[in-house]
Amino acid sequence: MYDDGRVFLVAGYWAKLKKAFSAASVYVIADTATVASSLAKRCMPQFQPAGVMSLAEVRRYVNYMNRIAAGDEACLMQEGVAFGDDGCLPAERVFVVVGFSKTHAPDRNPVVNFVAARSEAEAAVLQQGAMPSLSVSGVVDLARLTELLYRMERVATGEVPALKEHGVIR
Repeated sequence: MYDDGRVFLVAGYWAKLKKAFSAASVYVIADTATVASSLAKRCMPQFQPAGVMSLAEVRRYVNYMNRIAAGDEACLMQEGVAFGDDGCLPAERVFVVVGFSKTHAPDRNPVVNFVAARSEAEAAVLQQGAMPSLSVSGVVDLARLTELLYRMERVATGEVPALKEHGVIR
């Protein structure tokens, strides 16, 4: 099994001949996020990396979002979103919002926030209202992030193929 910090999802897009773009993601096993991104680009020249997440990061986000859903952690919450009879929020109502501060250089680390809302669009708008300097680049709900965690764990165990940096060992 590969270490959680060495399994990455590199998200980006395929640059088409007619300048149309299609979103894509690639699993990569590497020592760092920078190496993972450059390996994806080197192996697939038409692929334009736009963001990288490690299995360790995804695991931390899912754990924190599960605590929000259980009511054990607070987050920015849209009016009208309520806990169910069981005292929990549905997984489709808890979001991670990732973006970049417009006031910092673009090579800075992304800003990660957690929001309870009715939809991805409303989560992004709510977060931008709370942080006007944030340029949102991605929003994912807990249900989809949990599916991603499961797939990345399968990459870590070798069940799902991934690009590998030479020299990475289990």
